[in-house]
Amino acid sequence: MRTCLLDPVQGYYATANTPPGTFDALTETRDVLGARGDFITSPEVSQVFGELLAIFFVARWQNTARDAPLRLVELGPGKGTLLADMLRTFARFAPFYRSIKDIHLVETSPGLMELQYNAIEKALEGTGKRLVSADQEVVGEDEIRVEWFPLVDSVPIRSDSWTMVAAHEFFDALPTHIFERSNDGFKEVLVDVERGGQSGITVLKPGDLTSSSKPAVGGPPKFRYVTSPGPTPWSLLLAMRNKRFNSLQPGQRVEISPEAWAAARRIGELVSGRKAAEVAPEVEEESAKTARLQREAERVQTPSQGGAGLIIDYGDEKAFGGSFRAFRSHKIVDPLEDPGKADLTANVDFWHLKSALFTTDARPLRLMYQAHFLQALGLGPRVEALEKAAANDERRADISSAAKRLVDPTGMGAQYKVLGVSSEASSGGSAEAVAKAKEPADKVYPFEMDEGSGGASAEKQA
Repeated sequence: MRTCLLDPVQGYYATANTPPGTFDALTETRDVLGARGDFITSPEVSQVFGELLAIFFVARWQNTARDAPLRLVELGPGKGTLLADMLRTFARFAPFYRSIKDIHLVETSPGLMELQYNAIEKALEGTGKRLVSADQEVVGEDEIRVEWFPLVDSVPIRSDSWTMVAAHEFFDALPTHIFERSNDGFKEVLVDVERGGQSGITVLKPGDLTSSSKPAVGGPPKFRYVTSPGPTPWSLLLAMRNKRFNSLQPGQRVEISPEAWAAARRIGELVSGRKAAEVAPEVEEESAKTARLQREAERVQTPSQGGAGLIIDYGDEKAFGGSFRAFRSHKIVDPLEDPGKADLTANVDFWHLKSALFTTDARPLRLMYQAHFLQALGLGPRVEALEKAAANDERRADISSAAKRLVDPTGMGAQYKVLGVSSEASSGGSAEAVAKAKEPADKVYPFEMDEGSGGASAEKQA
């Protein structure tokens, strides 16, 4: 999955919006987002989506860190549409906008990077801000540094800035493992080349790995799903040792993404402005324990400005077993056909992400439906204002239709969930003081409304 999406020469995202022949003769120009692409996202549907996300961040900043410099981090910014809509909204709040010093983006596609740069530059026009090089050490009030990173782990943790993190449709595209319960544990679902006319889901026998059988000839190779002959290191680590999956019956499957867990943990570190605490091993020598506790004492001494984050994706607070799929031209297609030419995706297990956030100094908030989140932040009044300002009836109808699509209870409004992440400013000190600072100083709107007001109820087990 990682190779199909991120291979630097033929990967789906890495080569998106890249001029033909950039890498080799096989490279094609291909849009991945929007009506001409393979799928459409909420920011592409309506500008109101990005505007309301920006309002959330402004409100959190007003309650927590008015004197701190600001940093905006976005994971997987696409064409830069969401980023541009947020920046235009930020510009309406002068003290907040003046405080923005850095934009950090996680992206691997050169073509998309160019689109993102152009979107930022256009959004800043007439706002009193201009882009400067990431190498510039001092940033003035009228300047913003922008820098790209290939991995979320490459984004630096900043304790001196109030950090906003936006991850919209980022986690669904992270590589996932699929495991199948058997009578004696879990086997891993793998991909193999179709051999000798075989097709369908097959149990891979140990001899298949060294046999003289060869892939069928005559045209490009075809792929098939197989299951490992027994447990694999990944199945032992991710599935067998996780009590969440004890109730699965033979033949049932579960999708687990260790990269999603690691990315969520990093978001917690970015929002809190501190690295997460080291996990104590099951067996630890006294000298190693003393050194670890010393590092922990030094870690919690670091003051932090805190921050806020939003993770928006389709999924739920439970594990999935059959959500892995591919999209091409807005249709679901076979993931094994034309690798690198379709978007590969799987539903997000938000409880998996929360378990990672719990290991950091940040605090995961209650999961909300996208519809409830946007409505609570003022979707209705904002749409009414845009309709009044529209030039004609056709434009008013488009605005209304787009807004309804965002909150459609049979579509985006319920399929997409919003997970908030929050961290209060902390002056550092003892571990007890840091733990106390993790406790909320105030309720985070709209996540901490009454339970009956917008929460996305979901099971917290498999």
